[in-house]
Amino acid sequence: MENQLLERVEKLRGIMVDAVLNRQTFQHREVLHLSQMLDTLIVQAQTEQHRTRVLTRASTEEE
Repeated sequence: MENQLLERVEKLRGIMVDAVLNRQTFQHREVLHLSQMLDTLIVQAQTEQHRTRVLTRASTEEE
């Protein structure tokens, strides 16, 4: 799951970079929308990474 999220983040980041280059501004509505979508995915990825670390740590402590 984590790898899929990271792949989606990278793909969307590339799309956003292309949009910035095409629009030549960070303030275009399309770029802002892509940036917001990217923010959401990044938060999801970070949450998943944190959850994985916590679960791994908990299972290690139980052993």
